[in-house]
Amino acid sequence: MKIFKKLYWDLIIKYIIFLVTSIVMTGLFIGILLTFVMSSMSEHPEVVRDMNLYFNNIQYDGREGELKLPADIEENAWVEIVKDNKVVHVEGTKLDDKQEYTQEDFALIANNLDELTETEDYTYEYLPFTGEDGEDYILLYKKVKEGSGIFKVGFGLPENVQGTDFERDLSIKVGYSLAVFITIIILILLLFGRVTSRKIMSPLNEMNKGFKKIMKGDYSTRLDFKGNIEFEEIRDAFNYMTERLEKAELENKSISESKKRLLLDISHDLRTPTTTIQGYAEALQSGMVEKEEDQKKYLSYIHEKSKVVTNLVDTLFKYTKLDSSVYDLNKKEADLAEFLRNVVISFYGELEDKSFSLDINIPEEEVLFSFDEIELERALDNIIGNIIKYNREGTTLSVSLSENGEGIELVIEDNGIGISEEIKESIFNALVRGDNARKSDGGTGLGLAISKKIIELHGGSISLDSEEGKGSRFIISFGSLK
Repeated sequence: MKIFKKLYWDLIIKYIIFLVTSIVMTGLFIGILLTFVMSSMSEHPEVVRDMNLYFNNIQYDGREGELKLPADIEENAWVEIVKDNKVVHVEGTKLDDKQEYTQEDFALIANNLDELTETEDYTYEYLPFTGEDGEDYILLYKKVKEGSGIFKVGFGLPENVQGTDFERDLSIKVGYSLAVFITIIILILLLFGRVTSRKIMSPLNEMNKGFKKIMKGDYSTRLDFKGNIEFEEIRDAFNYMTERLEKAELENKSISESKKRLLLDISHDLRTPTTTIQGYAEALQSGMVEKEEDQKKYLSYIHEKSKVVTNLVDTLFKYTKLDSSVYDLNKKEADLAEFLRNVVISFYGELEDKSFSLDINIPEEEVLFSFDEIELERALDNIIGNIIKYNREGTTLSVSLSENGEGIELVIEDNGIGISEEIKESIFNALVRGDNARKSDGGTGLGLAISKKIIELHGGSISLDSEEGKGSRFIISFGSLK
């Protein structure tokens, strides 16, 4: 399930595994410890016998009130000597006020000692014995419970078995078991820490390397690792960011190169006519042209070339102005269908000159749209003008307009020579021509770039579908009718 890939649940599951493993190991340790104890007791039966006789060697004389025990009394414990159900002697500090017992108390103590110690605040050791004076007594060894359970923690042994082979053998086995247990727990902790840290640190290290490459300007860097959902989301966001940065960097380089190329191309286009103008002007000024007819011809050349320069400067100015973020269109709502018909009609003369066929599919009903008539006409003129200019005679020009609930689509196409794949990718960039050549034919190479900017300022988009030898199809879309 996807939820278990989340870092939180992944860590929770690992903590649970670690906890269960620790509990199992603790259980195994206790089992092994008990096995060692039982083994040592079976190897040293005499010690077990001595432990069972821990309170057997009791000497008490009721006549003198003297009590001798085989071992010292523990802290928070005391010994009571009972005769005829009454406490007749206390050794140690008595911590309760019970001075008399019934037969039912002794029966309960003797027969249900474990159950009694669970409900009482004290643990009991019960031992009937005969005193030095020949009287029958009962020894009660009472001790305050340690903690909330009936189990007492500790490895203390009675004094009569301390220093024996049993104690040494048991101490070695317990020490060995404890060392092995601690070692295993440490290994589990190290393994758990390593697995957890790798789960977290591995993605972090990859991201750190990626960010360092980005800082050095390497926007082609991509992260490729598997991990928890949180890290994979960061990975995907990082890759998306670097992809956008790389794309932006390539676009900036392309823009920078385009600007350089623009300056070079403009310089070339301006230099050719201005050189011609300069040459004719110098010839006229120096008196090299004497005939009036030749002078008029030279002046005509100067006039035509100056028109080329003026056209180039005006077009460049228009392109620069459209490229400005502060340029505003003078948009008014009008019938786009009627407007488009008028644009096409304005090219009838040129279409006839090149024997073009015309196929128009424009709806009769109104197509209302808010647009700047002057600028949009300029955009369409550039597209249709290029189709007429760069295609052979007999080409068919098709113009269609349609609308739907999402917007308007205007298609201008031809069945002419088409545009190569190389040029198609950059056809809307400044100073790109369909023949990819810098020619002194009066063109500027800015027409389609201006058309694209005008259409985008109207909230639309333009694309080109073209194949060499099969014609070109310009698709203009406006996302809103108004």
